[in-house]
Amino acid sequence: MDLLKRENVQICEKADDWRDAIRISVLPLEKGGYAEPRYKEEIIKNLEKLGPYIIIADDVALPHARPEQGAIQTQMAVTLFRQDVAFEEEGAAARLFISLVANDSDSHLNALMQMSELLGDEAVLNGILASETEDELFHYFG
Repeated sequence: MDLLKRENVQICEKADDWRDAIRISVLPLEKGGYAEPRYKEEIIKNLEKLGPYIIIADDVALPHARPEQGAIQTQMAVTLFRQDVAFEEEGAAARLFISLVANDSDSHLNALMQMSELLGDEAVLNGILASETEDELFHYFG
């Protein structure tokens, strides 16, 4: 997957709440210069308005915002939380946050298709969720 660099993969024990999880999961993109600092706050604002639209499968969230909301360069980051991150809606929770920043509307589509195939395999998803190290986690996406 061309849109994921090793330095953008992290494993965290937990987040204080879903807002904290968004900030943590987008931080590698901000540090790498792929997203403006406001990008993570724009995602949070979007979620407050629209609900947890970023939950794309059991245990999987895809934090993202529009290009004009602080995107600089297309890139992804993967954050695995050891403990569930609950959203305010009943039953909405995730542990795997695949943060995406895209500076246009189509450069990331191929990566999303690959991601969909990968996460559609239950055995692979279970392996991802059980990853012990960041290198092991990155291996699934590499």
